[in-house]
Amino acid sequence: MAKSDTQSVIGSWRQRLARSLHLSRSKAHARFVQLASLGHDGRVHNRTLVFRGFVDNTDQLIMITDTRSDKYMGLIQHPQVEICWYFEKSREQYRINGDVLVITNASSQADLREQVWHSLSLSAKEQFYWYLDKAVVAEIVEQGSIPDTFSVILLQPVSVDYLYLGDEHTRTISQLVHNKWQEKPINP
Repeated sequence: MAKSDTQSVIGSWRQRLARSLHLSRSKAHARFVQLASLGHDGRVHNRTLVFRGFVDNTDQLIMITDTRSDKYMGLIQHPQVEICWYFEKSREQYRINGDVLVITNASSQADLREQVWHSLSLSAKEQFYWYLDKAVVAEIVEQGSIPDTFSVILLQPVSVDYLYLGDEHTRTISQLVHNKWQEKPINP
């Protein structure tokens, strides 16, 4: 993915996560994360999103949403989130806490938004045109049009709680302190 204006030092947790993703690459559900956030109503909401990659040379995670959704309104008002990600094959869990930046058609990072859109599958693009006939959607997508309602969610982690649930349980907390990741093993 494209480079972001906001960068941080890449944490070793990201290397572990890349390994977990690699080991589970044959399982489509391995890219699903559970996002906990406050909704526009101030209540906690938990949703499933698809991890779309990292912004190059950063530890920012990429996801997408539709600006017509309740999720979008909640993230704009309350950008603090946590995702929970479990990898069944390797028996690992990541709880990634941080702040999100939502990139819309009015954002300055239009190039990243465009790059993410073009990397999506046809079925992922179709969800933004749910109200149109599939033949019309295919034509629109083929033209390369990006719907105004398409937005990119960038999650900038500030802490990562990693838990290995294999034969010997281990747990590591990573904290971003003054733009540097600090890790500490703790009792699982």
